[in-house]
Amino acid sequence: MDNLANPVYSFTPEALQLVGEARLAYVRKVYTYFGIAIASAIAGTLIAMNTGLAFSFANAPIIGIIAFFGSIWFASRSANNPSRAVPTLSIATFISGLFVAPMLYAIAHGYIRGTSTGTIYDALLLSGSIFAGLTLYTFVSKKDFSYLGASLTIGLFMLIGVMLVNIFVRSTTLDLGLSIVGVIIFSGFILVDTSRILRRAHEVPPTLAALSLYLDFLNLFLMLLRLMSGGSDRR
Repeated sequence: MDNLANPVYSFTPEALQLVGEARLAYVRKVYTYFGIAIASAIAGTLIAMNTGLAFSFANAPIIGIIAFFGSIWFASRSANNPSRAVPTLSIATFISGLFVAPMLYAIAHGYIRGTSTGTIYDALLLSGSIFAGLTLYTFVSKKDFSYLGASLTIGLFMLIGVMLVNIFVRSTTLDLGLSIVGVIIFSGFILVDTSRILRRAHEVPPTLAALSLYLDFLNLFLMLLRLMSGGSDRR
């Protein structure tokens, strides 16, 4: 109890300022890494769509899935290693760009009825607007949305389960409904992960926080893309 009266333990304005500066530095680092992740993914997508890699991933989906999830897992495990954190984040997001390239190639070349390159741009613009709006709202309102995490996780598993069922059912209407639900779920995850970054600085390595934000954005983009494509009605 005596220690509480000691000036060393008092929260002076200078101490609070240092805490605030450290949190701001952490947030800046997270969003810098998020920018690197987006740039790496775009690079992977463009390279795959302009070479034979898109067809390679399309013809070997199992290998693509293993590469995607394996690289995400490795980047997550390397987040506490200063020498590996950023390179593995860049590699994982680059591979994610390769992974989604076949779908984007099909949309850009009209293999999915009623789609074009404009569909991709529209989905990307809307995804960016939603992401920016939700991020700004969380920053300005200072609300803690962490409590939504458990409910959103349950909803995500339910969504995945129904999507697997729909692979066999092949219902376009159900696919559109699932896409809408997916947009809501991943918008919620953006609120949750942004809240955690602001309120629990340094509890999560910055590259891991950036990876979480990137996956939120990627899945939001893919759900909007499915929605704008009107399901997966191929020619």
